[in-house]
Amino acid sequence: MAKILIIGDGAIGLLLAHFLSAQHSVSVLTRKSTSNTRFYSSDNSASQKINASFISLNELNSLPKFDVFLFTVKAFQVQSAFAQIKQFLPQHCSVVLSHNGMGNVEQLKCELNEHQALYFLTTSMAGFKSNQYIVQHTGNGQSIIGGCNNLGVKNSKIMADQLTAIPLLNASMNIEQLRFNKLLVNIAINPLSALHNIKNGQLREPQYCSIIINLLTEACNIAKAKNLDVTLINALSSAYDVMARTAENFSSMQQDVAHNRATEIMAICGYISEQGKLYNIKTPFNDELLAKIAAKKARYKPRFLNS
Repeated sequence: MAKILIIGDGAIGLLLAHFLSAQHSVSVLTRKSTSNTRFYSSDNSASQKINASFISLNELNSLPKFDVFLFTVKAFQVQSAFAQIKQFLPQHCSVVLSHNGMGNVEQLKCELNEHQALYFLTTSMAGFKSNQYIVQHTGNGQSIIGGCNNLGVKNSKIMADQLTAIPLLNASMNIEQLRFNKLLVNIAINPLSALHNIKNGQLREPQYCSIIINLLTEACNIAKAKNLDVTLINALSSAYDVMARTAENFSSMQQDVAHNRATEIMAICGYISEQGKLYNIKTPFNDELLAKIAAKKARYKPRFLNS
């Protein structure tokens, strides 16, 4: 049994807390009340208590050391959250990132020592919080974990075995490729669903086909420049498959825009835009969508725990 700290109690954080607490001692770091019980609900079944401890930052000093630190905050919150957690990392531990979009891995690799393994977890699990304390599990999907530094790459299979309570979890020796594949799905769904305030499934309507093709074409051009094995036909197939499987879901970015929260647009379309400048590849469609979503952001809170 491992001692696991999940940093962030969004939908994915609570889903992972529910599953991992079946086999491990799980604590969840939160800014909200630590005394309120959190619940997991799937389909029309009765809600279940999430058997994890919910703690605040100032409680970490009095707790035993954790073995695994799982960051489930938004991409733009990772750096500030890690800065606040770094002092609590033991000499030997595992750090796992899980968020939409790209970024953060290279920065954190420089922050860890050779005995601290870094991993990235991608997941197609779907869920949303019906209120602050209840997560609705709305869709199953594969989860994949892979190493991002030397120790992580060496121990990817061991980490996957340790976290086997996560449904449909597998290890990968090429997590960068899989992260880009997930990015393509994010590009096709998240910004457009947020911009038009629609469910994922509505993006399959004909009026969105052209813009989706153009967005993914630009991203595939970036992938080719990075020597990644990505094709437009596979990117479109994956995106439309996720749209179908999560047809009744609102994307995380749609929810962020609807609730006047900062979004992960810089780690999605913003990443393609930045890479386009780096490789001298034009990305007008991603640039335009980046600008439109950025204009919708009413505020930006860079800090995770002290904002």
